[in-house]
Amino acid sequence: MSAKHFKLTRPEWMTKNVLIGGGFIAGLVVIAVIVIPIAVIFSKKSSTVTNTTTATSVFLAYWNFENNGNDLYGNYSGTTSGSSWQFGTSGFYGGTYFYVYGTNSYIQVPASSYFNLNSQSFTFEAWIYLHTVANDAPIFSQCTCTTCTSQCLFLIIRNSKLYMGFNFNDLSAVTTLSTSTWYHVAFVYNYQTSQQIIYLNGVQDAIRSNVTTPYLGTNGSMYFGYSPLLSSNYYYGWIDNAQLTSRAKSSAEISDDALLVFYYSFDQPNPYYDKGPNGLNATTTNNLVPASGHVGQAIRLTSSSSYMQIYCFPGVNWPSSRSLTFAIWVYPSSINGGNFLYSTQGYPMLGLTYSGQTAAQILQSSPANVWLTIFGSFVVVNTWTHVACTFSTTNGFTLYVNGVSHGTLTGISTYYFNYNLQTIQIGTGNGNGFIPSYGFQGSVDELYAYRRALSASEILALASV
Repeated sequence: MSAKHFKLTRPEWMTKNVLIGGGFIAGLVVIAVIVIPIAVIFSKKSSTVTNTTTATSVFLAYWNFENNGNDLYGNYSGTTSGSSWQFGTSGFYGGTYFYVYGTNSYIQVPASSYFNLNSQSFTFEAWIYLHTVANDAPIFSQCTCTTCTSQCLFLIIRNSKLYMGFNFNDLSAVTTLSTSTWYHVAFVYNYQTSQQIIYLNGVQDAIRSNVTTPYLGTNGSMYFGYSPLLSSNYYYGWIDNAQLTSRAKSSAEISDDALLVFYYSFDQPNPYYDKGPNGLNATTTNNLVPASGHVGQAIRLTSSSSYMQIYCFPGVNWPSSRSLTFAIWVYPSSINGGNFLYSTQGYPMLGLTYSGQTAAQILQSSPANVWLTIFGSFVVVNTWTHVACTFSTTNGFTLYVNGVSHGTLTGISTYYFNYNLQTIQIGTGNGNGFIPSYGFQGSVDELYAYRRALSASEILALASV
């Protein structure tokens, strides 16, 4: 069979000009398909970059009142005024605090160092200790006009409660304050959500939404212990570790500022620096070396006399019912006992028995004065294990190993741990209860201490990193 040959005959209408025109149109379509999406993508990228570069700058000031009114960052330092003030010892975390006990006595940050809070978010935090709850006691203020709406910022104690105002644009808290008690206070204005919020000891105490007018002050000095709006009133008590930032901190941040005592990642180049809010860097170390950590780097305790000390852990009273949490990763090179967490007043709370079993213990004060111990799982040499303990009068004393509860002791109303500012020691201790004085040998990492009892899910999160 012979092959058939087909011949394609161009229709009469398909002239050369038509072919050229069609090809040109097809080319335009291809270009449009390729170029337009690329242009859209680059347009989006350009828009993103523009928005990023126009973000408002965030400013921060921190006053630790170590015998002066200096801002730690050097931009908003103040000077003392009047005769009824002094710097006393010791503050909530040691050091000195600013003590006001009479009229017209304060620290003033001059208007020449103006901190602009006009029409933007801000957060002010401080530790306070009251000698009286006298009405309208100013903690902090900045004022442009005392008779103008929203032009005078004042953070005060009114009717024994925290109170924040912009002048005729105010919010009162609900909790009644007491004298002779340290409190962490936080005042937040969120410009984006139009909210004023007051926190007491890390917990929201009051909130006001739909704030129609932001703070509108355009200049003015800042004061601690005084307000031009309340010139005849004065603050009677202590103020310590105050900070001001031009953003609205989250509730989680404020909770940590109030209740996270210290956090050590043990990462280089500063393994003994506290990465928590209080800067409680290690004060003494002995026979410690860098090591590979569970997260990043760790420190290794090389002998039975190795230890690290941290001053100051705040007093929990004597006896105490205060809540607390300690959590740490450990990598034992020996299972002959040792302290993970010990108060140098003589109270080991977390460690290993001589046989290498995890243990958490507490010296109960009431209803009976006795050591109470919870035993957990045995550790494995050269293996990372997460160990934590929590206490609250509501939920009791609990030991966690690798995020799992190994028992809870309830019915404890008070316990002994420390009665004033105290040193916490990692590695060695005097030996009480079932945790011996023999020093822990191995590595430690990710050490946390809280003034609250973390939940089981929060402990699990720490044990899951």
